[in-house]
Amino acid sequence: MPVINVREERMMGDRRPAWSTVTAAGIFLVPRIGGRFDRHYHDCDEYWLVYRGRALVLSEGVEFEVGPGDIVCTQAGEEHDVLAVAEDLEAFFWEDQLLGGGIRGHRHRTPEAKAGHDVAAMP
Repeated sequence: MPVINVREERMMGDRRPAWSTVTAAGIFLVPRIGGRFDRHYHDCDEYWLVYRGRALVLSEGVEFEVGPGDIVCTQAGEEHDVLAVAEDLEAFFWEDQLLGGGIRGHRHRTPEAKAGHDVAAMP
């Protein structure tokens, strides 16, 4: 399984090479109008490669304006979020190897964070 198309379904579980230490990978979209996102963290390091759009994101307690070619690098246990979008944001994400008995996927510190929030549209 050397080629995995992630346009329709994420790479995780049985949809990844057995030798891979990547926990999950795929594409996400946050539209400028009507977008929603959730502030979360992982039990692994996560990376977002932005390939289209512009947005204001939060990673490790710091806000960054990102655009095509930027990689957002977030350490395990650190929260990250999409706060506002200037142009529809499209990015590829990959979640690295789980750390010491960790759980795959989004983790949330509060019920409100798990519920997600409307993402503001930037001018």
